[in-house]
Amino acid sequence: MKITFQLLAFFLLVAGPACSQKKMHKIKVSCIQPYCGGARPSPEMVADGEKIRAYVEKTVILVSEKGKVDSAKTDKDGNINKKLAIGTYKLFEPWRYYKKTQSGDAIKDFDKECLKTEWKKHFMEVTITKSTLTQKSDSPIILNCSWDAPCLLESIKVQRRPE
Repeated sequence: MKITFQLLAFFLLVAGPACSQKKMHKIKVSCIQPYCGGARPSPEMVADGEKIRAYVEKTVILVSEKGKVDSAKTDKDGNINKKLAIGTYKLFEPWRYYKKTQSGDAIKDFDKECLKTEWKKHFMEVTITKSTLTQKSDSPIILNCSWDAPCLLESIKVQRRPE
Protein backbone atom coordinates (compact mmCIF):
# COMPACT_ATOMS: atom_id res chain seq x y z
CA MET A 1 0.00 0.00 0.00
CA LYS A 2 2.82 2.36 0.92
CA ILE A 3 4.60 1.72 -2.42
CA THR A 4 1.37 2.32 -4.37
CA PHE A 5 0.86 5.62 -2.59
CA GLN A 6 4.49 6.64 -3.29
CA LEU A 7 4.14 5.79 -6.99
CA LEU A 8 0.89 7.73 -7.20
CA ALA A 9 2.47 10.73 -5.47
CA PHE A 10 5.46 10.54 -7.84
CA PHE A 11 3.27 10.61 -10.95
CA LEU A 12 1.08 13.39 -9.65
CA LEU A 13 3.96 15.60 -8.54
CA VAL A 14 6.58 14.88 -11.21
CA ALA A 15 5.12 13.28 -14.31
CA GLY A 16 1.78 15.13 -14.35
CA PRO A 17 3.14 18.68 -14.58
CA ALA A 18 5.76 17.58 -17.12
CA CYS A 19 3.00 16.64 -19.56
CA SER A 20 1.31 20.04 -19.39
CA GLN A 21 4.39 22.25 -19.30
CA LYS A 22 4.74 25.07 -21.74
CA LYS A 23 7.69 25.12 -24.11
CA MET A 24 9.22 28.01 -26.01
CA HIS A 25 7.99 28.16 -29.61
CA LYS A 26 8.78 30.41 -32.55
CA ILE A 27 5.91 31.47 -34.84
CA LYS A 28 6.66 33.39 -38.05
CA VAL A 29 4.11 36.11 -38.87
CA SER A 30 4.05 37.85 -42.25
CA CYS A 31 2.09 40.59 -43.97
CA ILE A 32 1.58 42.41 -47.25
CA GLN A 33 1.74 46.19 -47.36
CA PRO A 34 0.45 47.57 -50.69
CA TYR A 35 1.65 50.85 -52.12
CA CYS A 36 -0.41 53.66 -50.56
CA GLY A 37 1.25 56.77 -51.98
CA GLY A 38 -0.64 59.40 -53.94
CA ALA A 39 1.49 59.32 -57.09
CA ARG A 40 0.88 56.78 -59.81
CA PRO A 41 3.14 53.89 -58.79
CA SER A 42 5.66 52.35 -61.14
CA PRO A 43 5.36 48.61 -61.85
CA GLU A 44 8.29 48.06 -59.47
CA MET A 45 6.47 49.91 -56.67
CA VAL A 46 3.33 47.84 -57.21
CA ALA A 47 5.38 44.61 -57.23
CA ASP A 48 7.19 45.68 -54.06
CA GLY A 49 3.84 46.30 -52.36
CA GLU A 50 2.73 42.75 -53.17
CA LYS A 51 5.76 41.10 -51.53
CA ILE A 52 5.28 39.16 -48.34
CA ARG A 53 7.18 40.81 -45.49
CA ALA A 54 7.80 40.16 -41.82
CA TYR A 55 5.12 41.58 -39.50
CA VAL A 56 7.64 43.57 -37.45
CA GLU A 57 7.17 44.85 -33.88
CA LYS A 58 3.40 44.32 -33.86
CA THR A 59 1.06 42.85 -31.27
CA VAL A 60 -0.83 39.65 -32.05
CA ILE A 61 -3.70 38.14 -30.04
CA LEU A 62 -3.60 34.38 -29.42
CA VAL A 63 -6.80 32.55 -28.48
CA SER A 64 -6.48 28.92 -27.38
CA GLU A 65 -9.03 26.25 -28.21
CA LYS A 66 -10.15 26.53 -24.57
CA GLY A 67 -10.83 30.25 -25.03
CA LYS A 68 -7.81 31.48 -23.08
CA VAL A 69 -6.57 34.80 -24.50
CA ASP A 70 -2.98 36.00 -24.56
CA SER A 71 -0.98 38.50 -26.56
CA ALA A 72 2.53 38.58 -27.95
CA LYS A 73 4.67 41.05 -29.83
CA THR A 74 6.62 40.11 -32.94
CA ASP A 75 10.34 40.83 -33.05
CA LYS A 76 12.41 42.59 -35.72
CA ASP A 77 12.16 39.47 -37.92
CA GLY A 78 8.39 39.04 -37.52
CA ASN A 79 8.71 36.12 -35.08
CA ILE A 80 6.71 35.49 -31.95
CA ASN A 81 8.85 33.75 -29.33
CA LYS A 82 6.48 32.53 -26.65
CA LYS A 83 6.01 29.69 -24.21
CA LEU A 84 2.90 27.81 -25.27
CA ALA A 85 1.29 24.58 -24.11
CA ILE A 86 0.21 21.79 -26.43
CA GLY A 87 -3.00 22.76 -28.23
CA THR A 88 -4.45 24.82 -31.05
CA TYR A 89 -4.32 28.61 -31.15
CA LYS A 90 -6.02 31.12 -33.44
CA LEU A 91 -4.06 34.31 -34.09
CA PHE A 92 -5.86 37.62 -34.61
CA GLU A 93 -4.85 41.16 -35.40
CA PRO A 94 -5.76 43.28 -32.34
CA TRP A 95 -8.32 45.37 -34.24
CA ARG A 96 -10.25 42.23 -35.16
CA TYR A 97 -10.17 40.72 -31.67
CA TYR A 98 -11.12 43.98 -29.92
CA LYS A 99 -13.82 44.74 -32.54
CA LYS A 100 -12.42 48.00 -33.84
CA THR A 101 -11.42 49.14 -37.32
CA GLN A 102 -8.06 48.49 -38.96
CA SER A 103 -7.32 52.18 -39.32
CA GLY A 104 -8.69 53.13 -35.90
CA ASP A 105 -11.42 55.26 -37.50
CA ALA A 106 -14.95 55.64 -36.17
CA ILE A 107 -17.16 52.61 -36.78
CA LYS A 108 -19.87 54.88 -38.24
CA ASP A 109 -17.76 55.10 -41.44
CA PHE A 110 -17.97 51.33 -41.97
CA ASP A 111 -20.54 48.71 -42.94
CA LYS A 112 -21.32 47.16 -39.55
CA GLU A 113 -22.48 43.78 -40.89
CA CYS A 114 -19.30 43.52 -42.92
CA LEU A 115 -17.23 44.38 -39.82
CA LYS A 116 -18.94 41.62 -37.83
CA THR A 117 -17.70 39.16 -40.44
CA GLU A 118 -14.19 40.68 -40.50
CA TRP A 119 -13.88 40.54 -36.72
CA LYS A 120 -14.31 36.74 -36.79
CA LYS A 121 -11.38 36.21 -39.16
CA HIS A 122 -8.13 34.94 -37.73
CA PHE A 123 -5.05 35.14 -39.92
CA MET A 124 -3.38 31.97 -38.69
CA GLU A 125 -4.03 28.78 -36.80
CA VAL A 126 -1.14 27.20 -34.90
CA THR A 127 -1.27 23.60 -33.70
CA ILE A 128 1.31 22.45 -31.18
CA THR A 129 1.82 18.77 -30.43
CA LYS A 130 4.45 17.10 -28.30
CA SER A 131 6.92 17.11 -31.20
CA THR A 132 5.66 19.56 -33.84
CA LEU A 133 4.39 23.07 -34.44
CA THR A 134 2.17 23.52 -37.50
CA GLN A 135 1.24 26.97 -38.84
CA LYS A 136 -1.79 27.16 -41.14
CA SER A 137 -2.51 30.52 -42.71
CA ASP A 138 -5.46 31.12 -45.03
CA SER A 139 -4.05 34.50 -46.02
CA PRO A 140 -1.34 36.84 -44.75
CA ILE A 141 -2.16 40.01 -42.87
CA ILE A 142 -2.86 42.83 -45.32
CA LEU A 143 -2.00 46.32 -44.11
CA ASN A 144 -4.57 48.14 -46.22
CA CYS A 145 -4.32 51.76 -47.28
CA SER A 146 -6.60 54.12 -45.31
CA TRP A 147 -8.97 54.45 -48.29
CA ASP A 148 -9.12 50.69 -48.82
CA ALA A 149 -9.74 49.45 -45.26
CA PRO A 150 -12.03 46.41 -44.99
CA CYS A 151 -15.72 47.37 -44.86
CA LEU A 152 -15.12 51.11 -45.36
CA LEU A 153 -18.23 52.71 -46.86
CA GLU A 154 -17.84 53.59 -50.53
CA SER A 155 -18.69 57.25 -49.88
CA ILE A 156 -15.75 57.48 -47.45
CA LYS A 157 -13.42 55.62 -49.83
CA VAL A 158 -14.09 58.22 -52.52
CA GLN A 159 -13.25 61.06 -50.11
CA ARG A 160 -9.97 59.47 -49.02
CA ARG A 161 -8.66 58.05 -52.28
CA PRO A 162 -5.68 60.03 -53.61
CA GLU A 163 -6.17 61.53 -57.03
